[in-house]
Amino acid sequence: MSEEKRYYYCTLGSEFGEIVMVWRFADNKVVRIFLPMQHDLFRSSEYRSLGISGITNRAALDLIRKIESLLNGNPVEVSHDIVDWTRTAAFQRLVLRTEGKIPRGMVSTYGRIALKIGRPTAARAVGTALARNPFPLVIPCHRAIRGDGSLGGYAGGIKMKKRLLELEGVKFDRRGRVVAEAFW
Repeated sequence: MSEEKRYYYCTLGSEFGEIVMVWRFADNKVVRIFLPMQHDLFRSSEYRSLGISGITNRAALDLIRKIESLLNGNPVEVSHDIVDWTRTAAFQRLVLRTEGKIPRGMVSTYGRIALKIGRPTAARAVGTALARNPFPLVIPCHRAIRGDGSLGGYAGGIKMKKRLLELEGVKFDRRGRVVAEAFW
């Protein structure tokens, strides 16, 4: 197989804008998901000219359907086996795997995640690891918030983060902070 066909990608429309998902052809692993506000990253990435139109791979199509369902507010289960973990460092992998355990409709804080992974002073590093999550939506980094209940950052933008949490049933107070019963 030629180098040009080693990766393929598809775009997925959403109320937030276009989401781009990139797979490695050889083993059908997701190597990257770009949210709407990350399109400049996609255009300047190694995948820019490697797209193949017409996805026929069953696992890729299944993931697309699950992400569409998730974006419509439905609960979905996505196996983390579909992502290419070799693209992450050991610390980030630990953070992302822990983040992936937060149940739908719940949130955790960067500090609580740091405690869960045995690194109680690493809240900022946890935030950085989540900010660089190459698999948003599959690894639901939108479920991590600041200790004061405010949303913090999100690669897809704060509006998208809040909407994803609302679709999962997370409630907010008048100041836009997550209510306490949603904490994991």
